[in-house]
Amino acid sequence: MSDQTSRWAGLSAWSIISYSFSTIRQVLTNGYAIIPFVYTGWQTGFNSPWLIIAVVGAILAVFTYATVQWAMFRYRLYEDKLGVRRGLIFKKANEIPLSKIQNVRLEQPLYFRPMGLYSLVVETAGSKEDEAILAAVSYQRAIEIKQHLVGERTNIQQKVGSPLTETGNQPVQGAVQGSALESAQEQTQEQTLVTKGIKDLLLFGLYQNNLLWFSIIAGPILSQLDWSDIADTQLAQSSLQWYNQAASSSLLYQVLIITLLIIGFYLLLSLISMAAAVLKYYPYRLGLNSKTLHRTGGVIAKQNDALALHRVQVTRFSQPLIGRLLKLWTLHFKQVQGTEIEQKAKKHMLIPSMNRAQISKLMPKIYESGTKAQRLPTYYNPIHFGWYWRRALLPLLIPLINTIGVGLNPMTEVMWAIGLAVSLAIYLRYRQWGYRLIENTCWIHNGVLGQSWYQVPLIKVQHVAITQTSGQRKRGTATLELGLASGTQTIPYMPVEDAREIAELTLVITSKDPNNWI
Repeated sequence: MSDQTSRWAGLSAWSIISYSFSTIRQVLTNGYAIIPFVYTGWQTGFNSPWLIIAVVGAILAVFTYATVQWAMFRYRLYEDKLGVRRGLIFKKANEIPLSKIQNVRLEQPLYFRPMGLYSLVVETAGSKEDEAILAAVSYQRAIEIKQHLVGERTNIQQKVGSPLTETGNQPVQGAVQGSALESAQEQTQEQTLVTKGIKDLLLFGLYQNNLLWFSIIAGPILSQLDWSDIADTQLAQSSLQWYNQAASSSLLYQVLIITLLIIGFYLLLSLISMAAAVLKYYPYRLGLNSKTLHRTGGVIAKQNDALALHRVQVTRFSQPLIGRLLKLWTLHFKQVQGTEIEQKAKKHMLIPSMNRAQISKLMPKIYESGTKAQRLPTYYNPIHFGWYWRRALLPLLIPLINTIGVGLNPMTEVMWAIGLAVSLAIYLRYRQWGYRLIENTCWIHNGVLGQSWYQVPLIKVQHVAITQTSGQRKRGTATLELGLASGTQTIPYMPVEDAREIAELTLVITSKDPNNWI
């Protein structure tokens, strides 16, 4: 493709819908915590006529802003880069080298399905936001651009003899025709690596449940409830009477009832997480094509993510507490810090609900990520006890000083309970922290109640640091830091001989391999 024959192109007017929803989503994302207060204010009589004016004004402002965004957006495809221009008052022009592009994601929100349109999201290494979003693009055009950007184009362009250009949403003369594209896609076989059905995704939502955001939203709403009226209901009175008769005199029954209530409450809240997992990922499919991972799925908004294997820096195998009981893992492919597949939530392309047998079957197929590992380790070398000893006494120091100063009272008893709980959590973290060196891969294990394995290909390491405090020097231990583009992985209080072995092996591997680490 030559720069002289490519032209600046705009987006379809349907993209105004996408810009409108994107603006609304940003407003709600930045202010979601005030939604419960707005709701409760409405319930208590927040019915001023100015509210209607404010709502209408907000709708007009969003539509106007979205229209300006659409009118001012232009993009241009080059042989080695993507050009983007946008902005009305403050104009912004970006030229994105194809070598910098980390992911290209295809999405089909619900409002684009009747028209058969997609949004193509371009993400680059190190960026905090999406570099470009090409909204309201036809499927054929989206596939053409995606193949061009991720370097998967075949020689169909040479056969046709023209660059990729378009006006609006329709390819102009010289663009790759649909028949040539379809024949090229048939020649490129995509290998299916992983598929997940509804059962797997429900289990994923169960063990990966995050209750923090629900607590933030539900807290203000629950505070508006009249609990005295609820306590006076017949159901509440009957439950209290049964508790006094059956469980108040038995500590075992009390513990059992509290445990059942906690489990029931967790399962109730998990219904939200389980439904979200199905709506976001079903039907989950992960494929491999030309050393690039492709993830598809989504009920409400269909997604198609692409990630080149050689861009994976670290693979994380996480297993929360419920996941340990179910013996299921989640795989996260960590990339260069900045924008990732799930950049708004600071997450990465993931594979849910994987057991050890499935992981062992998958790993040999993704060796292009930089590791020769064939399976997940079953044990690790623990770090030195000195790491725990230096941290365990501090949570107990404050209650000890208060006990010496004012004696033992209810307040100091609470402080002792908190201090002991923190010290126990530190001990559990110490017991979970360890490492293993297997061929060209350093495995790092950590966790508290759950656990995680970090698979660090030594070929991806950019810098190595070994540090020692005076206490570590006496114990013959050191802290090893492995710096990667995805962040620094640290192993504290490990034997200094092991730290030097990993560091020297890393330097040998990286000095002999000419491949680009990113």
